[in-house]
Amino acid sequence: MKGKHTRIAWCITGSGDRIEECVNFMKELKHRYELEIDVYLSREGLTVLKFYRLFDTVKAEFEKVSTERGPNAPFLAGRVQLGRYDFVLIAPATANTVAKIAHGIADTLVTNAAAQAMKACVPVYIFPVDQKEGEIITTLPDGRKLKLRIRKADVENVNKLRRMEGIAVLSTIHEVEMLIYRGGRK
Repeated sequence: MKGKHTRIAWCITGSGDRIEECVNFMKELKHRYELEIDVYLSREGLTVLKFYRLFDTVKAEFEKVSTERGPNAPFLAGRVQLGRYDFVLIAPATANTVAKIAHGIADTLVTNAAAQAMKACVPVYIFPVDQKEGEIITTLPDGRKLKLRIRKADVENVNKLRRMEGIAVLSTIHEVEMLIYRGGRK
């Protein structure tokens, strides 16, 4: 079965919207394809996983879970540059992370890993939560609904990512499965 030896650096940023979907799909893919997934959390990613009561699930399901202590701690960029991973996946990606990558800012663990992966020709796949301008409804940890407005500026940054060499924007988290099937290449 393809994907058996696929190694993924899966980065989680601080988006509550789509977080449960991403974590559930991560677990499903790991088991279906026997993937090696190392999970990297931004500081805010850790906060949101705890807020949504998903952190213990991630810790129990994945052998390597690391939390950002700085732009190079843990040293994800080095592991990416040395070819440790077939690709870097940022899912879910906040508007802030998308904006930083779109504008060349690499001052966090996740944005620095993306920048270094692009330099080393390691594919970067990003699943931004803010892809279409307008209102969306998201679910809070207690089940209540929250209406959010996706800003034009956020969508423009996603579109800028789509034009960048070395980055592919995923429209849905389920596109990751095709990447695994193709060995990390879109």
